[in-house]
Amino acid sequence: MNASRWLVLYFLTLLADLILISLNMDGFRFATKPLLVPLLAVYFLSADSMMPGKQRAWMYGALVFCLLGDVLLMFDHLFLSGLGCFLVGHVFYIIFFLTIRYSNPPVPHCKYLWVFLNAAAVIGYILFLAPYLGTMVIPVIIYSLVISIMLQSVIHAFHFRYQRMAWYCVIGALLFVVSDSLIALGRFYHPLPGGGQLVMLTYGLAQAGLVYGAVQYYRR
Repeated sequence: MNASRWLVLYFLTLLADLILISLNMDGFRFATKPLLVPLLAVYFLSADSMMPGKQRAWMYGALVFCLLGDVLLMFDHLFLSGLGCFLVGHVFYIIFFLTIRYSNPPVPHCKYLWVFLNAAAVIGYILFLAPYLGTMVIPVIIYSLVISIMLQSVIHAFHFRYQRMAWYCVIGALLFVVSDSLIALGRFYHPLPGGGQLVMLTYGLAQAGLVYGAVQYYRR
């Protein structure tokens, strides 16, 4: 099957999952949500790119741990384990995009404004949520720092002027931050109207953006 068809199948599965959330048919989501990341992995495998083997290993590591996180987060009592899997997945993404940065001569300049804005947003978000976190304050702080580093690793991996595919990765990373922030808000602060749909939509687009952008980078 052509690689792009796997991507189409991914988005159709994401749409089905969003519909099931809207219909409160969570039991049926065991047939949709755990299928999303494997479909992206097959797309990644079948895409014709010049990506080195080591790079592929880092991407597959990220996808495997995100898949584990997807499954574990479907069980409320395994929230912390799911959080841990996603944290490891973000570490794999960080390594993946750092290797792009340092194999991408000349090395992209540090974007200090983005570093400042990212740090300010993370600190403000943690200060806002801290009174509601209870015993989860340390895990949430650690996770917030790691995902903010993931975002920075993506922002600093590319030369945006002539590597336009970088925008897919950056938008994907930003949406990942948004998705995880919505999860934390809904769990620790206050349930959000349509929160389930928003979390899944931003998460699904985030993963697609990161993987698609990476594939396009190595096709250039």
